[in-house]
Amino acid sequence: MLCIAPLHAQESWDLVKENEGVKVYTRTNEVMSFKEFRATMTVKAKVEDFVSVLYDVDGLTSWGYNISEAKLLERPNDTIQIYYAVAKAPWPYKDRDGIYKNTFDWDKNSGSLTVDIELLEDERELSKSFVRMDGYGFWKVEKISANELKIDFQMQVDPGGSIKAWMANMFVTDSPFKTMTGIREAMSLKKHQGKSFEFLIK
Repeated sequence: MLCIAPLHAQESWDLVKENEGVKVYTRTNEVMSFKEFRATMTVKAKVEDFVSVLYDVDGLTSWGYNISEAKLLERPNDTIQIYYAVAKAPWPYKDRDGIYKNTFDWDKNSGSLTVDIELLEDERELSKSFVRMDGYGFWKVEKISANELKIDFQMQVDPGGSIKAWMANMFVTDSPFKTMTGIREAMSLKKHQGKSFEFLIK
């Protein structure tokens, strides 16, 4: 399951996993009973490689943690995209789905990209087969050098339905870790190399 966090004062982060160059932190907050997570890593890649992976919504099933279905719903301009995704849940719970909005914000001066993630209250694709999720988060990508990035992924998710907080919190370690290692592998693929995006040039 995917998840992010509000910006107001909260409890400090606890390091819960460090492996393969990825650090995963969790914390509780005042908004939801479900823990939020933060994952960070450095990777040999370019910002364009990262954007190419996020633009390839169909490819999310190959690297997103437990994502079984993903499709682009709309991309009104080059800095906003809205997509639908389904996440597998453990038996006996129903799979979860959500309408995700990504907003890309490039700061040329600092060489950093922020991609806000918002799960929308949207009736599109609503199905009795799934439980609709709520949440928010972001990706932050900072250029360390011409070919090296620092990537942060932070999120808070309410999986909805009758799932208990303790059950959902079991997944806030595996989800960010698998997502980070997955996107790192995806960025290395040839199809995501050598791309250019107008908003990164402005």
